[in-house]
Amino acid sequence: MRVTEKMIFESSVTQTGKARENLAEAQEEVASGSRVIHPGDDPVAASLSVGHTVDKARYTAIGNTAQRAADELNAADTALDGITTVANRAQQIATQFGNDTYTSTDRATAAVEVNGLYQQAVSLLNTTYGSRYIFGGSKDNAAPFAADGTYNGDDEIRKVEIAPGLYQAASIDADQVVKGSSGGVDLMKTMQDLSTSLTANDGAGIRQGIDKLNTCIEQLAAGRTQVGMAQDSFQSAVTAAQAATGDETVKIGKLLDADIVDASTRLASAQYSLNATLTATAKTLTMSLADKLG
Repeated sequence: MRVTEKMIFESSVTQTGKARENLAEAQEEVASGSRVIHPGDDPVAASLSVGHTVDKARYTAIGNTAQRAADELNAADTALDGITTVANRAQQIATQFGNDTYTSTDRATAAVEVNGLYQQAVSLLNTTYGSRYIFGGSKDNAAPFAADGTYNGDDEIRKVEIAPGLYQAASIDADQVVKGSSGGVDLMKTMQDLSTSLTANDGAGIRQGIDKLNTCIEQLAAGRTQVGMAQDSFQSAVTAAQAATGDETVKIGKLLDADIVDASTRLASAQYSLNATLTATAKTLTMSLADKLG
């Protein structure tokens, strides 16, 4: 078959185009640091990377929600610490003014302090984190404790994922810890009764509050223990999620990232191939033109 100038030209164009394409791919790989720019570059690696990317996103979400839960529980613990201080002070007042050597005026003055402590407790029990009331159970968009001590929340416990498919309690049952719904003592009513007894100069009534307040303090301590254990679980979850996210990032990198040394070598090779192709094409076309003229 006779090789025509047209065939030589078309072959040169094809070879040059392929060389330029290889060079462009090598340049993009070196510039981006990734060997899989498009799924077609390595379908298997691209497919596997999608799974790891999904897992990475899930671990990131778990870590973020676990951190938020830990922060919210920290706010709950701070509030419970304040309420415990209130209960301890109320017990001290009950113990002190349960002594009948105090006058009605003394006890009335103490009642004023108890009323202030009560209001402080209500404020602490209506603590919010972000836009959520943390002691309301699932009813977290409205103040759970009314001014008269009525609890308007519920006993639902929010749960947060700490590992794929594993959940941890992320809230505290204030109805139990504060109101004593499970056979305990209602802190709010106990403080109200103490104030009433102090105002009425009722020594026996004042003394009845001592043991009740002690039980309330124990309930609060148990609640804080629950909070502390949950905080530990969430902090561990955050650490584990961060480690898992890092592992997924490494796996994705191994599948998609370019070997810089190898990529640089192929870039140099592609550049050399293009230059060689251009040189050979130029010589071939020159010789063909010379033959034509000769």
